[in-house]
Amino acid sequence: MEFAALEWAGLRNARDLGGLPTRDGGAVRHGAVVRADSPHALTGDGVAALRAYGVTRIIDLRCADEATLRPNVLAEDPMYRLVPFTDPDDDPADELSDLAEIGDLYRCRIAGDARRVVDAVAAVADAPPGAVLVHCQAGQDRTGMLVALLLRVAGVADDVIAADYAFSSVCWESPGECEPEAILAMLDLVDERWSGADGYLLAHGLSPARLAALRTRLRG
Repeated sequence: MEFAALEWAGLRNARDLGGLPTRDGGAVRHGAVVRADSPHALTGDGVAALRAYGVTRIIDLRCADEATLRPNVLAEDPMYRLVPFTDPDDDPADELSDLAEIGDLYRCRIAGDARRVVDAVAAVADAPPGAVLVHCQAGQDRTGMLVALLLRVAGVADDVIAADYAFSSVCWESPGECEPEAILAMLDLVDERWSGADGYLLAHGLSPARLAALRTRLRG
């Protein structure tokens, strides 16, 4: 499977989820969700490319301190929303050993930060027509977790989700940084405890209407 980064000046890890195949023979809709690293260095040309692509909502998954330190260049635009995926003052991962694997971190946060995770998913579901750009700092961990859930809702197979996750290593030219096993470990926990992404999201407060709207956004 081939992946291609969007060439928006100032971003290194941006790509459209569109075209990823689903289990039923369909595909994720182009122009629905774009994943990216932090746009704090996005240039004027990059902003123009983002707008021309049809982005109507930007969801920043970073905590407030990160967003203040490196502000999104479009933070004052009405399309911007800060929806922290984690809280450094209330991080369930603080209980993990320093030797914990990335997969353990993801599993810990998907369980312990469920309310915040669902808030981020709801923000995607509630976005106006157009493309939604979701980002954290590097666009691989928090963004990777959120995107994995979105793709599961769309019906994308786990091997494709893992390949998309791993492509961030290519974008950052850091081989081995995003090992597929990490995101698969998170998805395994979602299956074991909540019988899948739909069950996880509904159990933690996402309404059936929002879940349906999310699937429609992703699949058309």
